Amino acid sequence: MNNEDQTLQQLKSEIIKEAEKGSAFLYAGAMYWLMMGLLSLFIESDQLLALCYLVGLGSIFPLAILISRLLQANLFSKNPLGELSGITGGIQAFYLLIWIILYIENYQLLPTAIGVLAASHFLPYIWIYNSKTYGYFTVLTAAVSLIFGYIFIEQAFISLPFLLASVYILTVVGLTFETKSVH
Repeated sequence: MNNEDQTLQQLKSEIIKEAEKGSAFLYAGAMYWLMMGLLSLFIESDQLLALCYLVGLGSIFPLAILISRLLQANLFSKNPLGELSGITGGIQAFYLLIWIILYIENYQLLPTAIGVLAASHFLPYIWIYNSKTYGYFTVLTAAVSLIFGYIFIEQAFISLPFLLASVYILTVVGLTFETKSVH
């Protein structure tokens, strides 16, 4: 069917099935946070660890592509909502400037900033994927990042990544249930 002939709801249903609600990115995000947590057990310098956080961000997109292929999900749909989803995800490229400045000025805040800003870019997926789970994910990720990355900043490099990896995995489970109800 030509996209121009589809209703908005048909386009949404198509992208939900085709992209599996973007769960590949959450798997990749969970792996990123888990790796950062594991690195915190071996790297004693918080500044070096913050640099690992910054450099490691570059692994999420290629990892999500690999995971999407394993899941047989299409992240490069020609569906207009797929294009919107890609643009929404691309917003994070602009966050990189903020993360670099934070690394230079106050690297201890980097885990918090990554967590909160990453959470914020997922907000439109509530509508794109008809997903309450993305709403819970966005709020929970931002709250956990603020509490365990800023209020308990001395523990941010150890506690925050493991907590966020858990939130990401729980979100994948929620999205899986949502997606199955659509199929």
